[in-house]
Amino acid sequence: MALESARKFALQNAVLHEGKADAKAVLGRLLAEDAALRRRAKQAAAYVERVVADVNDLGLETQRAELAAIAPELLEKIRPDVGPKELPPLPDAVDGAVVLRLAPYPSGPLHIGNARAFVLNDAYTKRYHGKLLLVFDDTIGSEDKPLLPEAFEQVKEGLDWAGVEYDDVLYKSDRIPLHYEWAEKLLATGEAYVCECDAETLRKNREAMRACVHRIQDVDETIAMWKAMLAGEYGEGEAVVRLKTDMAHPNPAFRDRVLFRVAVREHPRVGTRYRVWPMLEFSWAVDDALLRITHVLRGKDLVMEDLMETRIWDILQVDRRPRFVHFGILRFKDLELSKSRYRKEIAEGRLTGIDDPRTWTLQSLRRRGIRPAALREFVLSFGLSLNDIEVPAETLYAENRKMI
Repeated sequence: MALESARKFALQNAVLHEGKADAKAVLGRLLAEDAALRRRAKQAAAYVERVVADVNDLGLETQRAELAAIAPELLEKIRPDVGPKELPPLPDAVDGAVVLRLAPYPSGPLHIGNARAFVLNDAYTKRYHGKLLLVFDDTIGSEDKPLLPEAFEQVKEGLDWAGVEYDDVLYKSDRIPLHYEWAEKLLATGEAYVCECDAETLRKNREAMRACVHRIQDVDETIAMWKAMLAGEYGEGEAVVRLKTDMAHPNPAFRDRVLFRVAVREHPRVGTRYRVWPMLEFSWAVDDALLRITHVLRGKDLVMEDLMETRIWDILQVDRRPRFVHFGILRFKDLELSKSRYRKEIAEGRLTGIDDPRTWTLQSLRRRGIRPAALREFVLSFGLSLNDIEVPAETLYAENRKMI
């Protein structure tokens, strides 16, 4: 009895029954296919039980994706009932008034792992005849994850190939004065402060749910320290701006998170014009409000950003707020999607460039012969689900073959 025979029948049965395969039904299918198995029915039943248990541990989208990869003919038989789901409506969406945004970090070109975010945003924009903004998250970055000058055009090139239609392009680095204005409003409320504690002290305070000495300083002192940060009187790591949150919050990472930090690296667009840079969470609290974003579609791993934005809006009494909509993470079996790794291997000559098929960038998909429509249908077939999905790359190829 071949493993793939039991598994493909289990997958088909699971997809037919909302993600839960029935071992007896799968065994019956196998025995009908191969009568010789009846002589070993007891062993076959035990084997099927193990396969079904494994399949039932997968999410429905993952089951469907694996079935498409190993036995697409079985999926075709049930596609009319369980085929690609229509996306659910966005909460409180008004046709013609939806404003969404893409937020790529320009450390390299987009890759296949980014596909779920940009395809969903594009699909909903078109569904509601809305507006899609391409807003580069080009705050200063880090030594480990630097901004790359060429990445801005690489991102746009990938989105254009994928058929994503954005209405305007903006850059966080052009909006820093706006972020400073909001920072000063926040500091004036006393709900944020400048902190000089080192990382180890912060860690210990968070673990102990203990406020540091800077948290209780008066607003005038905080404003003076902020001005000193802007004037260049602090070096990197010597001072940050923190948001006051609940020091007893169940998630230690949420306790008094950083809003601004000092960084003296040169920025590829604005050089050394700024040395105090917002963290992405703060920048989005500002820009989601000012750009009148109606819905933020993001991975469920970014729920912390929701909490931070909401806390800032509550303090500053921002009434017009977007709705947050989350989706699960799309992963690919046996693929390492690492921009830093392939940058290193390109520099060493082990990869030919960003379109080398081994990088899995959008440029490499084009070189592989993947059609943009296939990528789109592949992503949309999973719908808008909180389930994490892990699929073999063959699933994308199977979708592509339908269009050739």
